[in-house]
Amino acid sequence: MGAIGSVLGAAQAIAGTVGIVSSVVRQSEGRNQQLEHLKQQQNLQLVQAQQDAALDRQKIALDASQAEEKRRAALKRAVARRRASFGAQGVGSGAGSSQAVLLGLFDESEDDLRRRTELDNLRLSAIDQDLSQRGSLNVLQRTQLAERNKLDNLSLAGDTFARLF
Repeated sequence: MGAIGSVLGAAQAIAGTVGIVSSVVRQSEGRNQQLEHLKQQQNLQLVQAQQDAALDRQKIALDASQAEEKRRAALKRAVARRRASFGAQGVGSGAGSSQAVLLGLFDESEDDLRRRTELDNLRLSAIDQDLSQRGSLNVLQRTQLAERNKLDNLSLAGDTFARLF
């Protein structure tokens, strides 16, 4: 009878150990699922952000194209107006001062183009930087969750070990 009692006690201890180990494994699997869910969520957000960035880039390019058309049309009108004004005054458009005025119009127009191009480049850089920062943040969040999971697993393993012995 004593042998049966010790075998029964050993069987209960093994059953308890299996239950504890099973619990630790389930908790670990749950954390791994959290990590996978976070990765999937971040990937979807990153794809959406990339699509939004592509649309923003297209809008910037379209706005730049439209602004360039307006700039050229305005320049043509200004040059035509000045030439008509010079003609009405009896001054040819090839004369020194009239030519300087017309060249000044071209220079102003080119300055406007350069400023707009710099602004567009700044906007494009901001879009790229935003995507880069999102990617870095995603990596940081995943790493933090993975490390937290490792610590929790170590803690559970220590608790399990303590219960067993």
